Amino acid sequence: MKKLKCLLVIIAAVCAFSLVGRSDDSTNAPVKPYPLKTCLVCSMELGMMDSKPYVFVYKGQEIKVCDESEKATFEKDPKKYLKKLADAEAKLKK
Repeated sequence: MKKLKCLLVIIAAVCAFSLVGRSDDSTNAPVKPYPLKTCLVCSMELGMMDSKPYVFVYKGQEIKVCDESEKATFEKDPKKYLKKLADAEAKLKK
């Protein structure tokens, strides 16, 4: 009986920890595609020198940067880069 109780406690703890790691951003909403051919952080053309861009999603918006270090730069001030993206999109629509 003690083994059963212990096993149930372990299972409950594992389930609780697995739920803690989940992101609140997990929705079924489609991701808005990245419209630019340049890096959002440094403005260099993506894919230069045969390297693939680093792609991630931030609050439902696909973001493309040159490499993972630029993702860290983006995350320091995401509002700045999202504004830059919105301004660039507005220019593209004109």
